[in-house]
Amino acid sequence: MRKRFRNSLFFLLCLFSMQVWAQEREVSGTVIDENGLPLPGVNVIEKNTNNGTVTDFDGKFNISIPISEETVLVFSSLGFVEQEVKVGSRATLQISMETDTESLDEVVVTAFGIERKEKALGYAVQEVKAEEIMEGNKTNVVSGLQGKVSGVTISNSGGAPGSSTAILIRGGTSITGNNQPLFVVDGIPIDNSTSSSLTVASVNRAADLNPEDIESISVLKGPAAAALYGIQAAEGAVIITTKKGKAGKSTVSYSGTFSVDEVLGAPDVQQEYGQGTQILSTDGFSYEEESSFSWGPKVNNEETYNHIENFFQTAITQNHNVSYSGGSEKSTMYLSIGDVSQEGVIDGTNYDKTSFKINTTSKLGDNLTVGASANYIVTEVESTKQGNASGSSYSSLLSYPINVDIQNYYDENGAQNMFYQDQTFDNPYWSLENSPNDNKVNRLIGMINISYDFLDDFNLSYKLGTDYFNETSKRIIGTGSLIENRKDGYISQFQRENRKTTSNLILSYNKDITEDFAIDALVGNMVEDYRVHSVYTYGDGFLAPGIYSIGNVSKENQSVTELVTRRRAVGVFGELKFGWKDALFLNFTGRNDWSSTLPEDKRSFFYPSIGTSAVITDLLKQGGNDITSDRGLSFLKFRATWAQAGKDAPIGALNSFLGTDINPLASSAYTYNGVDIGNPELEPEFTDSYEVGIDSRFFKNRLGVDLSLYYSKSKNQILEDIRVPPSAGTFYATLNGGSIINKGIEALVTAKIFDRSKAFQWNMTYNFGLNKSDVVELPGQLDEVYLSDSWTFSNTAAGAAILDGSLFGLRGYKSVRNDNGELIIGADGVPELETVIFEDVNRLPDWTLGITNNLSYKNFNLSFLIDVVQGQEAYNATKSALIYYGLGEETLNRSESGVRVVEGVDGNGNANTTEITDQQYYQQYYSQNAENFIEDASFVRMRYATLSYNIPKDLLDKLNIMSAQISLTGRNLFTITDYSGVDPEVNTYGAGIQGAGSMGIDNLGTPNTKGFDLGLKFKF
Repeated sequence: MRKRFRNSLFFLLCLFSMQVWAQEREVSGTVIDENGLPLPGVNVIEKNTNNGTVTDFDGKFNISIPISEETVLVFSSLGFVEQEVKVGSRATLQISMETDTESLDEVVVTAFGIERKEKALGYAVQEVKAEEIMEGNKTNVVSGLQGKVSGVTISNSGGAPGSSTAILIRGGTSITGNNQPLFVVDGIPIDNSTSSSLTVASVNRAADLNPEDIESISVLKGPAAAALYGIQAAEGAVIITTKKGKAGKSTVSYSGTFSVDEVLGAPDVQQEYGQGTQILSTDGFSYEEESSFSWGPKVNNEETYNHIENFFQTAITQNHNVSYSGGSEKSTMYLSIGDVSQEGVIDGTNYDKTSFKINTTSKLGDNLTVGASANYIVTEVESTKQGNASGSSYSSLLSYPINVDIQNYYDENGAQNMFYQDQTFDNPYWSLENSPNDNKVNRLIGMINISYDFLDDFNLSYKLGTDYFNETSKRIIGTGSLIENRKDGYISQFQRENRKTTSNLILSYNKDITEDFAIDALVGNMVEDYRVHSVYTYGDGFLAPGIYSIGNVSKENQSVTELVTRRRAVGVFGELKFGWKDALFLNFTGRNDWSSTLPEDKRSFFYPSIGTSAVITDLLKQGGNDITSDRGLSFLKFRATWAQAGKDAPIGALNSFLGTDINPLASSAYTYNGVDIGNPELEPEFTDSYEVGIDSRFFKNRLGVDLSLYYSKSKNQILEDIRVPPSAGTFYATLNGGSIINKGIEALVTAKIFDRSKAFQWNMTYNFGLNKSDVVELPGQLDEVYLSDSWTFSNTAAGAAILDGSLFGLRGYKSVRNDNGELIIGADGVPELETVIFEDVNRLPDWTLGITNNLSYKNFNLSFLIDVVQGQEAYNATKSALIYYGLGEETLNRSESGVRVVEGVDGNGNANTTEITDQQYYQQYYSQNAENFIEDASFVRMRYATLSYNIPKDLLDKLNIMSAQISLTGRNLFTITDYSGVDPEVNTYGAGIQGAGSMGIDNLGTPNTKGFDLGLKFKF
């Protein structure tokens, strides 16, 4: 009886099982991303069960589920928002997954292109995605970061085509050396140098990259973040990851913009007084009409001109990019072509860039991956001279009084017209036609990489990359010039071959030792070889007019200089990271470098770092004390790091050179013998950096606050071209000495105002940075180190590092006063001036704030960036020049008689009674007194605003187009400032000057521009 019962029960169970099996059904489908591309490796799980599958290479899946219409499938993949889908009666599904921008396990790219979980890092890293870089339609990658990274100061050098952009991370660490960060593309360092821009605007080489080819940028802030990169990364690093092909469906993308630009404005020019020079003699006051100055009598019924305002034009720019992405499970490919054609706001100036890129990856077997990439770029720049350069367009414009027609620059014989006798400068319009300045660069950035996985937990990778470019620059003074000693023309040109080859070999080990304990380790070797071959050629006087070639100059009037520079650096490095329960991390790094630019016994130097990161919320949760809440704290992390970074000497700093040179400033040239004294005892610089920070998220990660505090001290500075007393037998010397302290606060605040399920979305990002760069020590009796390349008009001021003051300080002329504050007047009746250090001047902002807003509703999106820069001073040398020439509105304060007595006393304390002309007062005193031109250059600027519309998918499907967007962008729409110049964001000489550079110096450069862009993007 019992046996029959068991048999019956078994039969019923089998029947029941067959019935249940019969009630299941098959569901299939495809999972795609936001761009419609298939997503392989997505987990598809029946909710509350272990029943699941994974999407294949084409994003397809097939799963058996119960017949019930209540069945829910859960789709999840790293980096995407998890989705729950109620199947209902459907047999096929198409799931589109959104990128997860709120994940707490965000991955960022760090040194050598290695991806790390952000929560495991003990230092601040900020990542900027491709779409953020492209906002504002900047063709220079560095400019695209403006206002988007906390603690980063970016300064444009003006509106001339191809102008450079300088970038500083957490201030500067070097008084006379390079203060810009290392740029790394796909794990290989590239060149971001800038040719000297004292004469013409020059491009920083990172601008050669096509922003459309960039996937993301990680900014590693300070030595702690860039410890593994060594010598070049003492100022931090900008890690650029370029786009790669995606497996699955092939896509072709196009993006194009049409832009219209004009200068932000022109300086105010007085329109009352015309051509002339004031003369005071024993016969009384009079005017000399033969003059380039505007110190003449009032203009009555004559026509007047605003030469500066009329010199600028509306400029057109076109930017087109086409790319291809595709591949199979084993290999992928990305191809792109980009072309920028930019007119300048000055007629005849332009910037053209054409780039070609290919990036391939192939998987050979299960463990071996190989890849290669090549980026070929051609850039051409035609520019006009600027600043203090002889023939500078701006200074020439100032030399034309308001009642002289500057457009009348040819006489009846076709020669250059002179508007007064003994004119010794060229008409700027004549210069644009006859004195071209051309620069062309052909550049190749190439890389091969191999990655091999073995023994489950080990990886061996090797990258070999080269950055090679050939630069040709030619600067001409045309035949018929009025410049002294240049009537037959002049040519100055150089050709430079620049090659940087880098080899990286890295062995890494990643292992979960236990369920709670993990270890990541790597050791590596880096070899870098840097070579520059330059040939400088000069020629005075063309044999045949109009043929601007060195071959058209007689041999005796030619000079050629050839220079070969080399540098080799070898480094070994290692990193060891421990993780406990994916919540507590401890990280050690160490690197030893050998540099050929240091003395043999000091070429080897070592520097380490140690950092920790603790995810407090996870640690407490695992201890049974969960402090997180959907209505409060979601995530809390603490981090701290100490690091040291070294820096070697400039190339050739160990050796002394004896040479004969010509003083180019003298009216009749003379030669002098000069000695540049090298220092064979130089030692490396070191920077010690300390950083602590917190990363917190609230309200289901909709509000994030990332705060960092840092302190760094850069010591044993290598100071180049330091002026020494004549008793030393030389003009300049190179030596060790001096310390800089940087300290500051950075804050990144992100806010997602509405839940992602709402139709209307509003996201805000605040990037705040506060930094102070102080010089706390200088060698010997030095109290300042000034940068001669930053001299302003009439040499009234220059950038300088000030002892016990700012690295970004200023030195210049100041009026001499007695103890009672009275002006000391010279025997000629003009107040006396002396060279002083302006201790309170700081050309670096006290703090910056970038506020980015993104608002979207259905297919419409509005994004804009407001840039706030506060607490910086600027030196307005352009205004000084305007006043000197009698064009500044300040010069309207002229006496009726044309003469005045300046209130003050002579050296004996007697009241001054000597008369001088208004022109003498403004030219010899007021325009030369730097105190009058130091201004607060704080500002608030609408950096850009973009309104875009995504074409509805229903319409695109009919055209077989995956996505399409049209947009309208306005750039530099408004600026709020008290600065009296055209633009408070000034850096006339750009990134070409070392040390503190020319940030905050406004010196006869092309003003920045504002404009509008019409854009179109589509993908099919």
